[in-house]
Amino acid sequence: MTLHALLEPLAGYAPASNPGTLFPDPPFDMADADCPWSVRLPGWPEAWNPYLHPGMVVQVGADTSHAVGRLSRAELDAWIRHLEGTEAQAVAVALHDALSAHARCHPVLRWHCGGYRVLDCSRPLIMGVLNVTPDSFSDGGRHTDVEAAVAHGLAMAHAGAHILDVGGESTRPGAEPVSEREELRRVIPVIQALVRAVSVPVSVDTTKAAVMAAAIEAGAAMINDITALKGDPDAVKVLANATHPIVLMHMQGTPATMQHGPDYRHVVADVYDFLDQRIHFCQENGIAFERLIVDPGIGFGKSTVHNLELIRHLRVFYGLGLPVLLGVSRKQVVGVLTGEVEPAARDPGSQLLAALGALAGAHILRVHDVAGTRQALAVAQGWRGNKWDFIP
Repeated sequence: MTLHALLEPLAGYAPASNPGTLFPDPPFDMADADCPWSVRLPGWPEAWNPYLHPGMVVQVGADTSHAVGRLSRAELDAWIRHLEGTEAQAVAVALHDALSAHARCHPVLRWHCGGYRVLDCSRPLIMGVLNVTPDSFSDGGRHTDVEAAVAHGLAMAHAGAHILDVGGESTRPGAEPVSEREELRRVIPVIQALVRAVSVPVSVDTTKAAVMAAAIEAGAAMINDITALKGDPDAVKVLANATHPIVLMHMQGTPATMQHGPDYRHVVADVYDFLDQRIHFCQENGIAFERLIVDPGIGFGKSTVHNLELIRHLRVFYGLGLPVLLGVSRKQVVGVLTGEVEPAARDPGSQLLAALGALAGAHILRVHDVAGTRQALAVAQGWRGNKWDFIP
């Protein structure tokens, strides 16, 4: 496993400069010397134990060890200086890189696509799901004709969606792939019509290079790939010549197999490591870092415990320096927690989990019920005092 510093700023600390004031909410003053950080260093070798900070401990696993602990920013900075020039200097580099990435925790996406577009991720953005499949797990068959799909897209845009995500292939657990020709038939007319009808960016949810290319030609402004460009070797070639933002998602296995006993050494560390590798792959193949968005892939090869662990620690992924997308809407994790078997009836739980995800650090929320999610975010804003501008 590549050495990464998995850092997470912790809430509820009182800075020495004003001990009567608590900072319970993001954005954290991460440069404050008193700001506490959760620290996890996967792949910690025994030879580095002499350099371990007194506030850290080593957790020895079956196949890897993790150094874990809670350190203030001042302690982190001092440890970095102490490690420089030692055989454990790689730890200093990993900590420094992660802290630098966290300083960019509210990125802004800017790109040219039929005009100049900007998405400000300093507040949670809502991506509305538009499935044009007959077999989607929650709304299959409802929007398979162009007129119905465009009407639903317009409704989501009017309800407050910042992005519309069009998908023509079901990725529910157990789903079988569809042909390139069929996927093109489903999505391209809808994208063409939506681009003319709405002012918000239209995204295409696909793993196929030919569909990506055709969608871009049709006016799509974003690519959402559940395989992180691993599903089609030509995808990276198509996208290297474009300017569009790209969502890289983690998935263990394939939709047909992903829920057959998902297993991880440490789910947050393993997903982080995968996404870091895919980011480097994209950069090595001509895709600019600034175009990328990461998605931990809730429900894609994860148990309920895995899913909740990832949502609780979303800010760890700020160490990658990119916007974080979260998709929990109507998924099995909500069904397990609520006991609701019917996916379409899981919206209340989905809205709450989306709001918790936003409070945990998600920049973009992929949802079915835009209006309900917008209300949930407004309530979360009011409760936490965050300036997300959802309250009129």
